[in-house]
Amino acid sequence: MRPPITLNPVPGPDGYSLAWARADTDALLDAVSPVVVETEGRRMERGYDQMEALSPGGQLGLVDVQLPDGTTLGVRDHWRQVDPARWRLDRRVCVVTAGPDAAVRVLFEVRSRLGDFERHRYFAPGAMYDLNDLDGDFVDDYAGTSVLHYREDRLSALSVLAHHEGTGLAVSLSRADVPLADGPLDRTPGDTVVRQRTDIGSLGVEPAAGGARLVAAYPFVERDRSHALLVKQRPGWGAFRPVQADDEFDVSYDVVIADAVTPHDALAELWRRRLVDLAPVAVALPVTLAEISDHRMDALLDYYRDDDETAAAGFVTNCHPQDGVQLGDVIQYGFTGQNLLNAFNLLRAEDRPNASAERKKALRVIDFYVSKADARGLVPGLYILGERRYASWWTGLLLPLAYAAPGEDLERLMGPLLEHLRPVVDSLRGRDGVYLRCLAEEHDSLLSAYELEAAKGRLHPEWLDTVERFGRFLLDVQRPDGAWYRAYDFEGRALTDPDFWFGNTEVQRTSSTATVIPLLLALHRLTDGAEWLTAANLAGEYVRGAFVDGLKFNGGIHDSMYARPQLVDHESIVFCLRALLDLHRATGSSEHLEAATRAAWIACSWTWLWDVPLPPESTFARNGFRSTGWTGCDAPGAGYIHPMGLIMVPDLVELAALTGEQAFLATAELVLMACNENVAVRGHDWGYARNGLQEEGLQISWCWIDDPMFVGTEFGGRGKGEGNKTCFPWIPAVTVWAHQEMLARYGTADVRSAGATSPARIGR
Repeated sequence: MRPPITLNPVPGPDGYSLAWARADTDALLDAVSPVVVETEGRRMERGYDQMEALSPGGQLGLVDVQLPDGTTLGVRDHWRQVDPARWRLDRRVCVVTAGPDAAVRVLFEVRSRLGDFERHRYFAPGAMYDLNDLDGDFVDDYAGTSVLHYREDRLSALSVLAHHEGTGLAVSLSRADVPLADGPLDRTPGDTVVRQRTDIGSLGVEPAAGGARLVAAYPFVERDRSHALLVKQRPGWGAFRPVQADDEFDVSYDVVIADAVTPHDALAELWRRRLVDLAPVAVALPVTLAEISDHRMDALLDYYRDDDETAAAGFVTNCHPQDGVQLGDVIQYGFTGQNLLNAFNLLRAEDRPNASAERKKALRVIDFYVSKADARGLVPGLYILGERRYASWWTGLLLPLAYAAPGEDLERLMGPLLEHLRPVVDSLRGRDGVYLRCLAEEHDSLLSAYELEAAKGRLHPEWLDTVERFGRFLLDVQRPDGAWYRAYDFEGRALTDPDFWFGNTEVQRTSSTATVIPLLLALHRLTDGAEWLTAANLAGEYVRGAFVDGLKFNGGIHDSMYARPQLVDHESIVFCLRALLDLHRATGSSEHLEAATRAAWIACSWTWLWDVPLPPESTFARNGFRSTGWTGCDAPGAGYIHPMGLIMVPDLVELAALTGEQAFLATAELVLMACNENVAVRGHDWGYARNGLQEEGLQISWCWIDDPMFVGTEFGGRGKGEGNKTCFPWIPAVTVWAHQEMLARYGTADVRSAGATSPARIGR
């Protein structure tokens, strides 16, 4: 057993510093200047003037900091060891004197001495995973820097983490008290300095001499780069707290040094710990999940459209939910469209009052899709009902290109965003092809519908034939390493140009590989063909190595406005979790279960474990919104949350039973409740036009607030505490599916009750 780690004050000419070390070893961690104070244009680093021992076992660090403007701060740091791995810092700052218009920021910085910056793996759950570095240069691909500081409302667990594989140690810095208030921003567009009495601080990581530094600031600073103000330029910004004599404020942090063989172990240890520390309470819903699902399906059916002459049919929901007005008769497949998953959900809902009529609509949606599949099982990603034509659909942000008239209408809908993405638009407009993820999702739903119908004696051999054709295509184009490309044209050729859109690196070009594994395994189960299992196993090894163990998961979300074509996002790691768990079911392999578990820790860590304070005047604050249990969308847009996390809930319940990890069960319960929170129901409509609508996502931090691409356009008005004013068919598709799937697998939608169910019989 290794000697315990102790916290030791170290006297020096500039006061007392701090060092964490084992007996007779060099420091593992240090804080050379435990107190740092910043004002506009000035930074002061101080050691403690005094260190006092407290009983039992605590230490008190005291320092007076005198600023050039006449302000004097008395900083009182109370240190105590909470458990063998954790030290709590309770900091009180007293303003003894204050200069005119004084405003300050107070920081705590701790340096890992375990190895060079490049020898660590870094996480800021909800915002950053392995530096968000897909090209391996130790620089965040989207921020363009290694100095990465995040407002705390961007962080799901109020933590940053650095893991050093050589020593098997992980260091984390967490906000121990939960921020309670965040008022309106007092700033003019273009300002990068804010004077604000906010309780929101920031946490971050950055290179440091001899190691890596973890930084906590109060109030916040996003030092080098941030997406808060402008998408392209990414200027940093920060706040200073206005102070006057006799002001006091408090903030608390936890420093943890934990054993962790792998970065995944480090993330798991952090997640278990933060679940206990933050003690999140699930959102309480005003009606049952069954009622919410019914409302969702009712709203979806308002957007069903068909065309007798062409036999076209689909769900075309594309509206601002505040008015419910449909923006275009566009049937989109996969991703934001999820037409066949919506149809499958309706086929499952046999107890609805109008089930017979709804079944006919669902069958018509499916049959239209099947009728248009080519010899490879490929179907274009978009059908425009009004024009009776297909189109290739490359990004949700460009969806107005499919239905808006050129000129003023298009400019009104897209604003300067159209010009920002002009290189993509010019390159892809007129190109024919389809995303692998979109095909995988629609064919997976098609096969699920086939199995559902067959179990009731209703056979649709043409459905199965369509899926098998697509499966054969997958076998033909699978790479020797097991991967598939992100998109293909209708000749079956991979699309890799322009690389700005289809990927600059191999892990970007192959980012959707995990999405087709469940489909191959289902074909194996139905046909007993060994070739399906062989291909799935090979793909699973690629997914495990590149995206899970390699931490390069990306590309689940198809649309990016940022510096790179694919995002580090939540959906991509959930697809890996689903694929690897399916492989475990098919093979019984413990290696697949272990890999699925590693993916699950990453996936869970995107879940908010606390209620972010919203501006009181914001729409969601007025409606009593709680962020606990919501899942983040993507890393560069950290602080944007949406209900897609529901798709991992049934699998997390199963994993909890298979592994005994109660953290999976706790996370699943939080997500299931939260992601159904803002659905319009009678008595609480959230400002939406009809019951059952839900906004696609909302901001719990600041994003793009000065950018002309969003100010004054249909994309605008999306500040902190506001939704994104968008409603697509994927919302009822994945949310209703998650509820139905809980009932199908476990006989209940109650997560705690489901967790006691044996996973022995868990299928599609």
